[in-house]
Amino acid sequence: MASGLACRICSGDLTLRIRGRGEPLTAAAFSPSAHTTGGHGDLLECVECGSVQQPVLPAGAELHDLYRDMTDDAYLGEEAGRRATGARLLDLIGRFVPAGRLLDVGCGPGLLLDEARRRGYEPIGLELSHASAIHAREALGLDVRELALEDFADEGGAPGFDVVVLADVIEHLDDVPAGLDRCRELLAPGGTLCVVTPDPASRTARLVGERWWGYVPAHTFLLPRATLRRLLTERGLSIAADVSLVRTFSLRYWMAGLGERSGPVGTVSSALQQRLPQSLSLSLSLGDERVVLARKPALVTKSPNGAVPESQARAATS
Repeated sequence: MASGLACRICSGDLTLRIRGRGEPLTAAAFSPSAHTTGGHGDLLECVECGSVQQPVLPAGAELHDLYRDMTDDAYLGEEAGRRATGARLLDLIGRFVPAGRLLDVGCGPGLLLDEARRRGYEPIGLELSHASAIHAREALGLDVRELALEDFADEGGAPGFDVVVLADVIEHLDDVPAGLDRCRELLAPGGTLCVVTPDPASRTARLVGERWWGYVPAHTFLLPRATLRRLLTERGLSIAADVSLVRTFSLRYWMAGLGERSGPVGTVSSALQQRLPQSLSLSLSLGDERVVLARKPALVTKSPNGAVPESQARAATS
């Protein structure tokens, strides 16, 4: 059914994909651990780019205020697994940029930033949630600013950041193209942008349907893999890696998630997860989240005779 609205990614027509309950928006509903199904508004799908959008969400300062008030007491209960997931991201990033300045946008309580610091990166974080930013600064001693991406000015100046991380963030932005433009501006020549986001076109999302975990109140845009890649390359970034995300959680956490989304089977799953020891963990990819690394072209300087050094030519095209 046509909605009469235009896609904010490609200007295509939007049609209804999933009817939502449209529950009142609260900061609690925006926490990373809030994955109860059906609480979102109507989800619309673009007939051109396939992105899934929730137009009823507010934008700008009103949206930022919800995130500023957001707390998530359950998030650090899975700290070990979240650190392991972040470490795998840094392993992938390190193949291209093993050190340098790193900006983590939407860094939460700072777990990935802390792992990056241990590897020798110079980390800075942006986080709207006051509670999360306080933890990152006071418990971990990290440089975390309570600023939106569009309001952040790099005091370090040129040449910029060697790495910018958008892990579980792009789906929360109210203007995805502008957010990617800003990330490109913040990248140093030869720098790498890491985007982690759910894929609504994945086989898992299609199979699970309206109970898919990606359909939650906090997600403004869900980008199919092909659309994300196109947005990145349109900004002059070259795709360096495109893989499925492997997450680590306790087995209890995995079972609790299954219980929330499996209807009648959920009662059995919920009862079982209470009997599992918290120490048991599982690393798993559901095939519905992508990790895409995109690189900004390096600056090429010519020698006095006008030739480009071979090493720079290789770097600029890699």
